[in-house]
Amino acid sequence: MPVIAIASEIGSEGNLIATQVARRLGLTLMDHSNVLERLARHGFAIPPVGIGNEPHAVTHEKDWPLHKIGKIISTEILFLAQKNSMLLLSPYAPHLLAGISHIPRIRVRAPLIRRAKNFATTYDCNEAEARREIGLSETRANHILEACFGVEFPSHDHHFDLVADTGWLGAQDWVEEIVSLVQDEDFLPTAASCSRLRALALNASAAQAMAKGCSDCGQSWLPR
Repeated sequence: MPVIAIASEIGSEGNLIATQVARRLGLTLMDHSNVLERLARHGFAIPPVGIGNEPHAVTHEKDWPLHKIGKIISTEILFLAQKNSMLLLSPYAPHLLAGISHIPRIRVRAPLIRRAKNFATTYDCNEAEARREIGLSETRANHILEACFGVEFPSHDHHFDLVADTGWLGAQDWVEEIVSLVQDEDFLPTAASCSRLRALALNASAAQAMAKGCSDCGQSWLPR
């Protein structure tokens, strides 16, 4: 069964698309909230998207131990990616899984005006508030991607196997496109692609353990 990595812009209906794709293909869906929950188990609470939360801790990011956050996220996502029948919906998953040829990497996007309307409807707020929350959340996600994984934004579409723009094609149509894509023979696992994934997961786990050990010894591992 396939493993899929999807990064979705807030308000672009990525959650809906991922849920339906997972249901169609019989996959376990692990979305970004699950990744944040797993991160919280290690003592790092990053507030979720939504009106009324603290503004995504953007003002406190200078105090975050980003090296640890990055290593934990990497380890968790790479561990999950080794399981069969998995759909990973996270802004970090497609970038961490770059070079794993059997895992299709998909981006879901939409024009900001559409995303703001969707967000405002979901969280019962006005569009000005929605735009502000979208901006804050994306600033935070981009900061983590750049600081932890060396990914610069804006992220170019050619980094993905498919870009699903719900501004010009409906969510259900994109579900069909994604299902068709992941069933292509180009995404069948190979010995080389599975071996590369295992190696990345082991390296990430070792790096996380090393960072924890050095932290326990009192050394500073704050970003340079």
